[in-house]
Parts: sequence; C-alpha cells; structure tokens
Amino acid sequence: MMIEQDEEVIYSETVEEVYPQQPQQQYATQQQYATQQQYATSQPTVITTGGGGGGPDVIVAYLLWFFLGFFGVHHLYIGRGVGIWLVSLITFQGLGLWWIADLFLIPGSCSNARGNQTIIIQQ
Repeated sequence: MMIEQDEEVIYSETVEEVYPQQPQQQYATQQQYATQQQYATSQPTVITTGGGGGGPDVIVAYLLWFFLGFFGVHHLYIGRGVGIWLVSLITFQGLGLWWIADLFLIPGSCSNARGNQTIIIQQ
C-alpha cells in the first residue's frame, strides 16, 4: 500500500508481509504438535526382529502336529531336539496331554527357532 504525503512516498506494509512466519516459529509449532500427538497416542511401540526368514513354518508345524503328532514328528521339525522327541515317543505324547499343550506352544517354538525377538518400548 502506498500513501503519498507532501510528495514523500511512504511505504506501509504489515509485519506478515515483510516477515512471513520464520522457520524457527514453524519448528516450534511442529514440535508442539508432535508433543500433543505423543500424549494423545501413548501406546507402546512393538518391534519384532527376525532371523532372516529361515526356520520352521508355523503352518507346516501344525500340519505335522495334527497328522503325525502322536509320533512327535513336529518336535523334530521345530528343532526341539532328539531328547524331547524320544521322551514324547516313549510316553505317547504324555498320554495325549503334551499333544494338546503343543497346540498352544507351536507358534512360540517356531518363533524361537527362527531367532525372532519381540521388543516392547513403553513411552
């Protein structure tokens, strides 16, 4: 906006026109927004690390458990060792109790055999 007074030219501009929002102000605003978001969603962060994708598959382990579980073949596939396999074979899978317990233990055993590790970070 230009105002002429007595042949003098005076330029009048608002502060926003001369000094738009500075990067420091933008950074402070972004930082405040991030802090608000952090408090709004304060859920734990879960990180699962893997051992490269190799190792026993849970579905194959369940199939072996269901069809050949009475002989303990799934123990050998998961990598629990020959000792566990022999004990399960001799005791007929603990008279069926270990066979039922393996229904819940197979996913964790496969994860351990693959070298996966779950890390929970509480913020």
